[in-house]
Amino acid sequence: MDTKTTPPRSKEKRIKKKKSRTGWVLTAFLLSFVITAALSALNDKVVDLLPVAAAAPVLILVIALGVVFDVIGLAVATADIRPFNSMAANRLRTGQKAVWLINNAEKVSSFCNDIVGDIAGVVSGATGVAIAIKIFASAEAEAAFIFTLCITSLIAALTVGLKAAGKSIAIKYSEKIVLFSAKVLCGFRK
Repeated sequence: MDTKTTPPRSKEKRIKKKKSRTGWVLTAFLLSFVITAALSALNDKVVDLLPVAAAAPVLILVIALGVVFDVIGLAVATADIRPFNSMAANRLRTGQKAVWLINNAEKVSSFCNDIVGDIAGVVSGATGVAIAIKIFASAEAEAAFIFTLCITSLIAALTVGLKAAGKSIAIKYSEKIVLFSAKVLCGFRK
């Protein structure tokens, strides 16, 4: 018997895991493209149709969406699975969903942080520019440029600041956030 060959099962597992990672990368790419295109088109129409005062809450909603998903993604990645294993052993759906979230933390975190969080950042920046252009459509170019620069900088600072605050909350209350997320996900199932 050759001791240098890998047992077939372990090799099959490695191949399956590599295919799973490759599939996830492709899925993440396609989801990002589709979600960004849809949100950008929808957001562009909303900003065009609404007055500036009504478009500002849309911008705040997009920023908040990115922050909330960033918090969820980090909480799932840092949560302790033990209390949820106990719940799952008692056949509680929320416990089972929480265990699933934590066991799939790489994909869940990637979806929440990279796909939703980053897309929200891009869309919020584009929304800010659209609002600034709408405000200064008839103003001179230099004033419009400075105002647009100020709005986009404020959006970036607000996003980064809120995400920084959210990270400490996500780490401190990770189990509660995962439990709440599991409850929300179970609420959408029959």
